[in-house]
Amino acid sequence: MKRVSIKRDIYLYLFGLVLSLTTVYVLMISQSYQVGLNESVKYGFLYELTLAEQEYLAHGAPPQSQSKTLQVYSEFEQLPTAFKMHFDWQSFEPDVIYEEYVAGVQEGSGHYYYAALHYVMSLDTYLYVASQYDEAIYLELFSQNPPESINQLNSAFLMVGALLLFVFVLVRLLIHRLTQPIILMSQWAQTLNLEDTEKLTHFRYNEVNHLAEQLVDSVKSQQEAIEREEFFLRAASHELRTPVSIISASGDMLTRLSDVMPRGGQRAVARINRSVVTMHNLITSLLWMSRNQLLDLELSHINMESLVQEILANHYYLADEKKVTADIDVHSEFAVGPLPHVLVEIVITNLIRNALQHTAQGKIDIVLSSDSLTISNSLNDQELSDSDTSFGIGLILIERLCQSQGWHFIQQAQKHRYFASVSFLTSTHQDN
Repeated sequence: MKRVSIKRDIYLYLFGLVLSLTTVYVLMISQSYQVGLNESVKYGFLYELTLAEQEYLAHGAPPQSQSKTLQVYSEFEQLPTAFKMHFDWQSFEPDVIYEEYVAGVQEGSGHYYYAALHYVMSLDTYLYVASQYDEAIYLELFSQNPPESINQLNSAFLMVGALLLFVFVLVRLLIHRLTQPIILMSQWAQTLNLEDTEKLTHFRYNEVNHLAEQLVDSVKSQQEAIEREEFFLRAASHELRTPVSIISASGDMLTRLSDVMPRGGQRAVARINRSVVTMHNLITSLLWMSRNQLLDLELSHINMESLVQEILANHYYLADEKKVTADIDVHSEFAVGPLPHVLVEIVITNLIRNALQHTAQGKIDIVLSSDSLTISNSLNDQELSDSDTSFGIGLILIERLCQSQGWHFIQQAQKHRYFASVSFLTSTHQDN
């Protein structure tokens, strides 16, 4: 969906409304002006016609004083030729004024012809009324003495222009008042500085004040949650170091004594040592997650095939008593580097552990290409239906590590198999 500015929408809708109302107002003024002119001419014409009728009734003949602007005849044959030719008198309705414009030979020298048929009820006869105006004379009079209504119409348009200007200023002030609080909140949201919230507490509108309070409270809650999470990760990882170190030292001592132990005891000691390694990797990962910035990490060129084989061998015990096989397919050596060895090891370890832990039976495919590692394994129905939560903290670690390093991580479950792929080629290497 295309995003637009609040100011833009307010301007468009309000000015659209103003322009629509102004257009309707102008059209109504123009129509009212035309109707007024027509009605004035009509009633003036009918008034003269009524006087002619009274004289006709009094003397039995139309008025003797005929002019071009009003001519009354009692017989159709008496009408001037132009009126007979330009009007269809058979279709006339009584007391309806019909108009016809006839252009002249020269520009501006045409004539306006008006005709009407008046019924005299007391004598049961008709009077034929004709009137004509010379356009040239009319235009000359109009230019020399323009009617007062034109000035009034111009005044109306000036009022419309003043109205538009007033509405523009009013809308501009309204938009400023409405959008200024939102702009301030947007500027504050770029910093999320909880020590600088004074400007978010004095807005004019209650709704905006309420929104600002909710925003500040939400940021406070999020920061408190992040601080609690970071504290827990730091505390847990540091607290775990001591017992893990004790268990590791005890495991080393038991390993030296394993020659005199029965086979079951030797296997138990081996599981202890492997669990110590797993705990050590997990503590290292938790410590990394609790830090906002990475410490200086040692960069080195990594033999990915050897590293994957080593990690797979150290964790293959997770597949004991399961019908699981793992196959490493090396397409080509990695062509990029150096890479932070610790972080690469954490990513690969978590991917392989997830694959071994969550594969009940079947084959695990590990593919090494020029710059990426891809692992796919089979899933049972329960894990497939709950694939978002069945892989524990491992995937969270991988996602955060890859995001911080600019590595591309993809995961998906499809057709009873889970696919995970990490590309260790960063944007810096791609530019090179």
